[in-house]
Amino acid sequence: MIKKVVIILATAVAAVIVAAMIYVVIGGLIIGGLIPPAPSYNKLDRYLKANIGELSYVIDSLFGLDYDYIALRREDKNIMKVEKNEVYETIPIPDELLDHIEALYKSGVIVISCGRDSVRFAMWSSLDESRGMIYTKVEKSPDDIMQKDFQLIEAKQMSEENWYYYVHNFEKAKARNPHLFK
Repeated sequence: MIKKVVIILATAVAAVIVAAMIYVVIGGLIIGGLIPPAPSYNKLDRYLKANIGELSYVIDSLFGLDYDYIALRREDKNIMKVEKNEVYETIPIPDELLDHIEALYKSGVIVISCGRDSVRFAMWSSLDESRGMIYTKVEKSPDDIMQKDFQLIEAKQMSEENWYYYVHNFEKAKARNPHLFK
């Protein structure tokens, strides 16, 4: 009987110690900056206001290029992936855009993706989720934004016209709308 009590107590103490260690490690990573917390709507709206000139220059330049889709990732440095008529290429970022793209990367942008009528700036990403801002050429409602990309779980109008805060989460979107993932 005493052995069972000791085993139960030891297991409970071990579980508490493991839980505390996990909490400290994960909390330390978040607080220490290795895993930054997801940006809120308010934080990205402040970012938008502070960087609207740089963002607008990049948007106008990307829309001026003749591609159906353009993707720039911070870790790819000076190249971008482009698609036109289902032909995919990797090409250098145009010289006139390099400094502006680099400035956005330094200020927190991790991915820029551009289609024919919108540009998405991903500002944060984890294994399951990403958050950022979308600019559209034509004013749309947040519902229109979410219908265009059914993996978005949140879209909200920002303080600047045609700008939207977004949250992208594949698993949550799939759980909400399983019929769209068949």
